[in-house]
Amino acid sequence: MITIDGREVPVRDGQTVMEAAETAGIYIPHLCYDARVTPVGNCRVCLVNVNGRALPACITQVADGQQIVTQSEELTETRRALVRMLFVEGNHFCPSCEKSGSCKLQAVAYYLDIRDFGFRQLFPRRAVDASHPDVILDRDRCIACGLCARASEELDRKGVFELGGRGLETRLLVNSPSGSLADSSVSADDQAVDICPTGALLRKHDAFRVPIGRRRFDLGDGRWQGASMNRKLKLATVSLAGCFGCHMSLLDIDDRIVDLAAKLELVRSPLTDMRQRGRYDVCLIEGGLCNRENIDVLRDLRARSDVLIAAGACAIFGGIPALRNRFPLEECLDEAYLSGAGLADGQLPVDRELPRLLPRVLPIHELVTVDFSIPGCPPPPEAFWTVLSQLVAGQPLHLPAELVRYD
Repeated sequence: MITIDGREVPVRDGQTVMEAAETAGIYIPHLCYDARVTPVGNCRVCLVNVNGRALPACITQVADGQQIVTQSEELTETRRALVRMLFVEGNHFCPSCEKSGSCKLQAVAYYLDIRDFGFRQLFPRRAVDASHPDVILDRDRCIACGLCARASEELDRKGVFELGGRGLETRLLVNSPSGSLADSSVSADDQAVDICPTGALLRKHDAFRVPIGRRRFDLGDGRWQGASMNRKLKLATVSLAGCFGCHMSLLDIDDRIVDLAAKLELVRSPLTDMRQRGRYDVCLIEGGLCNRENIDVLRDLRARSDVLIAAGACAIFGGIPALRNRFPLEECLDEAYLSGAGLADGQLPVDRELPRLLPRVLPIHELVTVDFSIPGCPPPPEAFWTVLSQLVAGQPLHLPAELVRYD
């Protein structure tokens, strides 16, 4: 048994602090960690306080009786400094990046409430390798986490990538006779490409569309095979930690819903209180993750859905609910139930039916793979109409620039 942020957590031999925290539903910010590959502790963003010592959670083994602190002012400032340095040491411009909305660097920056770079921008000039027919390497967006190198070695069994150099001169290298992707054995469906936390490794022919290589997607042009079936597509819509504003915007497509109803079957939605189980062709998710129940629901939906779409700012980066991330959870509960204005004889609600709150509100891509995102708070009705129309027509998902909102 160990204690994490004052909470007792059961552990087993061989677990790391990161694994124990994840099992307990406690989020520790990280960039170079992925459960699919061996952890190495490169980025140090997951630093936690273990019995008074700052140690990386991803490679520190648990030991009975450990007292672990994952959230403190000192840890937060250290993490902010590390993430800010990653931004200024590369060329990261989120609004124009295909990975925006599913980028781990962006998500951690939102989580840490980073609103400025804090350091002088270096604007490095790094080579882009577009020589491969299906994969592009943009070193401007690389954060030298080493995930792709480990995935290529351990999962793909190819050893295509490795890190070379030191400090600011660290670069991602390609193991091929010419040093280019074209001469390597990398392919678009490699896990090394999928595991990249930023937009450094991307599949070509796929910008702002549903990633190729997903279930029931044709590898040639990204068209969804589900649309060719002689039946209606099963659509589920779900609201997690959100305000239902995205669902209201969806309803604002007005009588065009009738046109979609001929090709889409709404099988689960808060709009109708319908909750049909089974498999879903498409699942549209509004809201982020604020409690344990949200996590369980999201994992179940990902397992059941061929296409999972994040709809709105809350699902993509936490949105308005994530404003509480600036304060400890205890302070938020105290303000809401005990000492806030207008409260008298307040008490915290305690009921086994109430799900346990997470220490921080998280975007959904921190937990599962998201196939497509519709940004906005809320997204405009035309964005929903465009995406749903493309789905039923079997077209690659793509939002024109005028429908991409960041408000």
